[in-house]
Amino acid sequence: MILSLLDHVRTGFRVGLCAGLLGIALLASPPSAVAATPTFEESITAWDLEAAEAALRDTPRGPTRQAQEGILAIYRADYARAESLLTAALASADFPADTAAHKDARHYLALARGSQRALGSAVLVRSDDHTVEAVFADPKDTLLAPYLFDAMAAARRVLGDELGVTPDEPIRFEFLDDPAKLALVTPLSLDNIYATGTIGITKYRRIVMVTPRVLLFGYPWLDTAVHEYVHYLITVRTRNLAPVWLQEGLAKLLESRWRSATTPPLAPASLQLLHDALEHDDLVSLDEMSPSIAMLPSQERAALAYAEVETMLSFLRESRGGDGMTQILDRVRDGESAEEAFAGAWGADFSEFMRMWARHTKRMTAAAKGESSTFKARRFGDGQTSDVDPSLFGDVFSHLGGGRARQHARLGVLLTLRGQERAAALQYEKARRVDPKARRDPKLARRLGEIYLNLDDAARALPLLELAARADPENASIAAAEGRARLRIGDVDGARIALARSLRVNPFIPAVHCDLARLAKLAEADTEAARERALCRE
Repeated sequence: MILSLLDHVRTGFRVGLCAGLLGIALLASPPSAVAATPTFEESITAWDLEAAEAALRDTPRGPTRQAQEGILAIYRADYARAESLLTAALASADFPADTAAHKDARHYLALARGSQRALGSAVLVRSDDHTVEAVFADPKDTLLAPYLFDAMAAARRVLGDELGVTPDEPIRFEFLDDPAKLALVTPLSLDNIYATGTIGITKYRRIVMVTPRVLLFGYPWLDTAVHEYVHYLITVRTRNLAPVWLQEGLAKLLESRWRSATTPPLAPASLQLLHDALEHDDLVSLDEMSPSIAMLPSQERAALAYAEVETMLSFLRESRGGDGMTQILDRVRDGESAEEAFAGAWGADFSEFMRMWARHTKRMTAAAKGESSTFKARRFGDGQTSDVDPSLFGDVFSHLGGGRARQHARLGVLLTLRGQERAAALQYEKARRVDPKARRDPKLARRLGEIYLNLDDAARALPLLELAARADPENASIAAAEGRARLRIGDVDGARIALARSLRVNPFIPAVHCDLARLAKLAEADTEAARERALCRE
C-alpha cells in the first residue's frame, strides 16, 4: 500500500506515507464466488496454499502442473525453486504460448527472478513466538526487527479481535533497500512508485516494504507495517474478494490501532483536499482506485483517495458500530459485492450512504477551508550520511515575511551552520521578541529548542520542542529532541512516549538509542538496555 503517501498523511502532508505514507495492496482479480471445490487458481487467489496443493494433485503431470508448482513456490517465498520450475515449464513444447496459463507463468517467472535480485543475500530474522519473519535485503536494516516484532505482537492481539481472524502461518515481511526494487517484485512500474510515493505493498502472501533508512527523514514505518497487516487479514478473511477501496478504508482506519484505541484525526491538509473535492465534485471514484491507489496519477489524488475511504469507514463505524465492519467482510466473502454488503450494514442503498457521507464530510471538513495543503516531497537517500540537518539549507524562514524577525532568524541559521550556537540562540530570541508570529512559529521554535538542548538547558528547550512537535508530530528528529529534553528533566513517561514516536518514523537516529538505553536501565530491563547501548552513537 502506498501507505505513507504523503509525508505527514495525518499531520500535514509529507510525501509518502501513507500514507504514510504508509501503502497499497495490489490484489489479483478474484472470482465472483468461491466454488465448492476450489480450483488451483481460486485457491492461490485466496492464499489458501493447502487447497492449492490439493488441487495440484489432481492436475496431470506436464508443463501446466510444473508452472502451477512454480507459482505455489512463489507464495511460499521459495523463489529459486519457483524460477527453476517456471523456466522448465515455459521451455516445454507442450505448453502453448497463446494461453492465459503461459502468460501467468511468464509473469511469475519475472517475479521469481525479480525477488531474488531485490533481496540478494538477504538476512532472515524470526520473532521469538514464530508469528513473524522479517527478511532484510541489507543487514543494516535488521535493526528494525525487534520494534517490528513488538508492534506486530500488539497488532495480532488487537486486530485479531477487531477483524475476527488470526493467521496460523508466520507473517512474512521483506524489507527492500531501494524503492525502485518494488518494481521488481510487484506489477507496479517505476512511474507508479515515484508518482505516488509507494513504500509498502501486500501481495503474494507477503508484505514488502522499503526500509525507512533510505528515506531522508524516514516515514511512519510501523503504522505502515500494521496497515499492510490489515490488508493481509482482510485478504484471508474474504478470500481476497474485497475490492481495493474497502481494503484501503479499513487499513487506514486501523493502522494505528496497535498503539491507540482511537484513530487519529485527519490532518488539516487531508481535510482541505476532501473539502475541495466535495465542493467541486472532483472525488476519486471507487472505480478509479482499482486495481491500486498506487496507480493514481499524483500524490494529491492518492491522498484524497485515502481520505475518502477512511472517512467512509469511519462514518459507518460511528453510525452503526464496529459489528458492521465484520458483517461486510463476511458478506463479501460469501459472494456479495462490497457495495451490497456495505448497504446491508448501513441499512439503506449504497447510493444513499454515499449521499449521507458526503453531507456529513462536507460539514466536518468545512473548518479546514483555507488551510494549507502544501506537500513536502519525500526525499530518498541514506539519512545517516549527512552530518548537517538538510532542512537548515535554503531560506527556511521565508514564511516570516521580510521584516526584522526573518532577518534575525536567517542570521541564526548562518551562525548555527558555523557552530556558533549561543550567538544563534540570541538571534532566534530576538526574532521571537520582535514579531508575535515568529514567537508562535514551529520552525523557529524547533531551531531554538534544539540549540538549548545542545547547551544543556533542557527546561528552556522543552516548551519550544513541544510547540514544534504539535505542528509536526511525525518528525522523528523533533520527537527525539523532545524525548531527550524530557528525560533530562526527569519526565520518564513523557520521554518514553516521545522516543517511541521517533522510533516509529526513523529508528536510524543513533542518539535515540542512547536515550532508550537510559530508559531501559531505569526500568531494569537489562536485555533491552544492552540492545539499545549497542546501537547508541553520540
